[in-house]
Amino acid sequence: MISGKIVVGIILLIAVITGVYMFAVLGKTPVNTVRVIDNPNENSGTTRNIGGNVIEITSSGFSPKTLTIKKGETVTWINKDTESHWPASATHPTHTVYPGSDIKKCETAEESNIFDTCRGLNPGESYSFTFNEIGSWSYHDHIVANLFGKVIVE
Repeated sequence: MISGKIVVGIILLIAVITGVYMFAVLGKTPVNTVRVIDNPNENSGTTRNIGGNVIEITSSGFSPKTLTIKKGETVTWINKDTESHWPASATHPTHTVYPGSDIKKCETAEESNIFDTCRGLNPGESYSFTFNEIGSWSYHDHIVANLFGKVIVE
């Protein structure tokens, strides 16, 4: 007959293995996008939303450079570089192209409503913004001002 301590030990071991599996596998959020590469040798393309709108930031810029979404959808920028990056509405340095956005609104009660991270994203950090205005919205990296991208909202 198996002792009660052994049974409890087996149950705890199974619980730990199950927890590790759920954290490692099920805890990851899938990114459901389809990339259309204009030139396979460049990191420039357009992504059409099919469930996730993610733009990666690297030392060479934004990927994809152009993203087309529907009104009311959210885009998330993820810093995949080893340096900080600051995605914000164009034009540098005022950030006023997207309606209602302005760098002057950083660190105010209006900050959560503007298309501006209002600070550099450290490596691995992300920023999300919901686009409620139809149009073609250029943006840039405030820290590396020659890096540009565009979100087209239909």
